[in-house]
Amino acid sequence: MPTEPSSGALALTADDVNRLLQDKTADSRLHMTGKIGSAYNTSHLSTKELMVAEQIFRLLLRDTEQRVRESLAQYVKDSSQIPRDIVLTMARDVAEVSLPILQFSEVLSDDDLIELIGATEEVSRYLAISRRRKVSEAISDTLIEKGHEEVANSLVENSGAAISETGFNKIVGDFGSSEKLMKAVSSRAYLPVATVEKLVNLVSSSLADTLKQKYKLAAPAEHIEKEVEKTHEKQTLGLIKLAQAEAYIEKLIAQLQSTGRLTPSIILSALCQGNFEFFETALAHLSNIPVANARKLITDRGELGFRAIYNKSGLPDAMFPAVKLLLKIVRDLDAEGEKKGGSRYANRIVERILQHAENSKMENLSYIIALVRKIAQ
Repeated sequence: MPTEPSSGALALTADDVNRLLQDKTADSRLHMTGKIGSAYNTSHLSTKELMVAEQIFRLLLRDTEQRVRESLAQYVKDSSQIPRDIVLTMARDVAEVSLPILQFSEVLSDDDLIELIGATEEVSRYLAISRRRKVSEAISDTLIEKGHEEVANSLVENSGAAISETGFNKIVGDFGSSEKLMKAVSSRAYLPVATVEKLVNLVSSSLADTLKQKYKLAAPAEHIEKEVEKTHEKQTLGLIKLAQAEAYIEKLIAQLQSTGRLTPSIILSALCQGNFEFFETALAHLSNIPVANARKLITDRGELGFRAIYNKSGLPDAMFPAVKLLLKIVRDLDAEGEKKGGSRYANRIVERILQHAENSKMENLSYIIALVRKIAQ
C-alpha cells in the first residue's frame, strides 16, 4: 500500500494542475511531465496522488507536442503499476513514443504484443519487441513470420528470447545465406538437433566442426537416429508401448536379445515412454542378473547401484549422465501422476531436459530430446 507523501513526493497544487491544463508553452508542460513522472516512480505517493498523476498522464497523451509524450514514455516505460490503457495508448503512438514502451514495459502481455505486431509493418517496432528482457516463443514465432532478417538476428542475439524449433528452422530456411545470422544461431546455448543438422551444411567448415563436436552428431546420435527410423524398430516400439504384463515383457526382451535387436535406442525409447518394466528387465537380461536385483540397483537413489548395472549392461558409457537424468525425469513425472505416452508426455520430458540444459554442459542431452520427439511421432 503506498505511503503518505514524504519530502520529495509529488505535491500537486491547484496551480500545478491549472498550469498543466492551460499553459500553452511546451517547455512548461515538459517540466510538469518530469515532475509528475519522477514522483510516480517513487514509493512515496499516496493512493490519491497516484490516481491524480494517472489522470494527468491521460491528458498528456493527447498533447499535440510530441516532445511531451516522448518524455512521458521515458518516465513510465519501467513502471509495473502504470494502468494498461495508458501503456497501450503509448504503444500505438508514433515511433519515438512507442519504442521505449514496446521494448521495456512489462505491463504489456503476450496477447497485447501479438496484436501490436499484427497492427504494424514498421520494422523498428518489431526490433523493439525483439529486444525485450523476456520474449516468449509465441512472440518470437510471430516476429519471425514477418520475414525480416534484422529482426530474426535481434531475437537470436537476445539470450532472453525463447525460440521454438519451428522458429529456428524458419530462420535457417529463410536466411541460410546470411553468414552473420547463421553464426549467431550457432552461438545459441541450445539448438534443436534438426536445426543443427541443417546448419552444418550452411556454415563454414570450422563452425560446422564446432557444432558437430558440441552436439556430438556423429555418435551416438547418428546411430540412434538411424535405428529409430528402421521400420522393424518402429514396430517394436509399438509392441513395447503395449507391453504391460511382466511375462509378456520377458518374452519380448528375450526375443529381441536373441535376434540382436535389443539395442540401446530400443531400451532408451522404452524409458522415454515411461515403461520402467521394460527398461529394468532389459538391463537385467543384458547384465545376466535377476530382474528383482536389477530393479533394486536401478532404483538406488545414489549413483553406485545404477552406475554398476549400467556399466554391466554394456550401454554407451558416454550416455550415462544423460540417461540418469532421463530416468530421474520419468520417475518424477510418474510420481506426479502424468499420463504416459503421447505428445504431452514427450513435451514434459523435453521441457525438463531443457531446464537442466540451461545450467549444465552435460553431453548428449540433445540426442535424448531427439529420441523423445521421434517416439512421440
